[in-house]
Amino acid sequence: MYDMYEEQRRLADKITEFRTSDRPDEAIALCQQAISQFPDNSFFPKLEGDICRQYKRFSQAARAYLKMLVLLRPEKFSIFVTAYRNLEKNAPKEVMSAFLDDIKRLLNSASLSEELRKNLQIFLGSQLVVDHAFLRLADQADNDDNLDCIKSKIDEWEAAQDITKIEALAKLKLDKKNSSKSKKIDTLLIYRLEKCEKYDLALAMIEKTQKPYQNRLILTAMLRICRKKEDYAFAEKELDIDEGFIDTSDFNLQYELVYYFRAKDDDEGLEKTLRRMRDNSATSSIPIARTLYNFYLSLDRFEDAQGIYEHIQYLEKERAIGLEQRRKGRTRLPIYRNEEQMESEQALRQRMKELVSEKEHNRQMIALRDLLKGFSHELGQPITNIRYAVQLYQKKIQRGLDTSEALQIVLTDILRQTDRIGTLLSRFGPIVSPKDETGEFSIRTCAEKVFDDLKTRMYGQNIIYQIDGPADLTLSGDQVQFSQVFYNLALNAMQAIEKNGHITIDITGSTDGVLTILFADNGPGIPEEDRQKVFEPFFSTKDLTSGNGGEGLGLYIVWNILKIFNGTIQIDKSFRSGTRFIMKIQQQKGGGSR
Repeated sequence: MYDMYEEQRRLADKITEFRTSDRPDEAIALCQQAISQFPDNSFFPKLEGDICRQYKRFSQAARAYLKMLVLLRPEKFSIFVTAYRNLEKNAPKEVMSAFLDDIKRLLNSASLSEELRKNLQIFLGSQLVVDHAFLRLADQADNDDNLDCIKSKIDEWEAAQDITKIEALAKLKLDKKNSSKSKKIDTLLIYRLEKCEKYDLALAMIEKTQKPYQNRLILTAMLRICRKKEDYAFAEKELDIDEGFIDTSDFNLQYELVYYFRAKDDDEGLEKTLRRMRDNSATSSIPIARTLYNFYLSLDRFEDAQGIYEHIQYLEKERAIGLEQRRKGRTRLPIYRNEEQMESEQALRQRMKELVSEKEHNRQMIALRDLLKGFSHELGQPITNIRYAVQLYQKKIQRGLDTSEALQIVLTDILRQTDRIGTLLSRFGPIVSPKDETGEFSIRTCAEKVFDDLKTRMYGQNIIYQIDGPADLTLSGDQVQFSQVFYNLALNAMQAIEKNGHITIDITGSTDGVLTILFADNGPGIPEEDRQKVFEPFFSTKDLTSGNGGEGLGLYIVWNILKIFNGTIQIDKSFRSGTRFIMKIQQQKGGGSR
């Protein structure tokens, strides 16, 4: 055995010597001698194939690689994969086509192990189904005149679950020059590829055959495929998904945009899409209205869901009346749901509302627990300092070491610590204040008063501000309490900007009674890893010794005050020029928010 290995090594070294000295004929001849001498060794056929490929003897290389394939152990299959791909890069198509035919014949023989056969089918996949008849069919697929024939073939493959042929046809079309004569066939292939879950291939077909993107069904398919892939990178690369895109969308596209904006945590885009779906698509269509109703339920927006539910009832009654008139005396069929069905839906909706309420209650209890934990920690430090200072002075008294100077030091320290406690307690004033001075006030006027109080400090930091919005957008409640929202956000922004910046406030209303306040600054922004924490009590990235807050209560208090006013706040993740907060407040019917 030792002599056999020595002989193999000697032959390999000699072949390499011929190859490096540019003597390919002698190197190949010696490879063939070694193959005859060691017929079970896959190394020498591989070496012959590599030399033949190097010297552009592609057909001979393919035959050598085929010999190697028969001799390979399954765990070494990657060697054949590398050889095949290297040959494919340079060999003419007719050589590769003949090579594939040889591989197909090999697959039908008993020469390969079952594992090698499986590896080949996985690796070559759709290429194995390509033959002369298939190539003729692919040529027919370049013209929509043959749509019925191509559709019939695809239906046949689908019924037989022969997905590789659909995949192969798509790949052949991708290799060809794009033709405007086969738009319908291309679209058919895209839909079938999606159905077969060949998502990347479907997107490649869309990119090659559908530009410029004008077909809304294709746009919908693109977003739907990205949703199924859980990756919207392709759609974001190909499309400008902005307000104009939303405005020109139809219901099918709106449906996918809802999922897109939810995946991106883009509440502004989501709200615009839902509003357009409600105002345009759902006004006269019961199925669309039901879809919108389900979206609202999934978003825990029960008041909006109730409004759509009532509209659905109206549409069903109108439909029933119209059908009754057309029947002219025929037995009336039940068109809209009976009382039992409606009660069941109402019970389901109420239960969902209760579950969300329970979830919100649990979240509030967790927030309260964190608040009390942090509050206990913050209060504990000054109280401990006071206790130690008093105990130390008591020991001095016992030892007769007390002096008026020592007493003054103790009293000064106690005052400093109580001031710290008082400052901490005052931060909770906007939440726990018992005044409840209810009245109607202008949001813009409230903001202007706050910034008027802060303008001297802002001038010193060279920070400018701008407040936009109509003065007649009002809330009902304690204006002093609500003004703390603007105070806390403004102070946070000023600390973030430090010098030379701007703050903008934009206040808008909508026909459905939702007030939106955008509060933006051009500071450094909030790091992505902190965005979920900034509304938690006692979370802060500021210096606690700065004297400018830093307890981590500012945004927590803002969150609580907005909760009192039936509102929400979140960070605009799409804003790239600093930090922008989006506040939404649902006004109660009759004008105010409370």
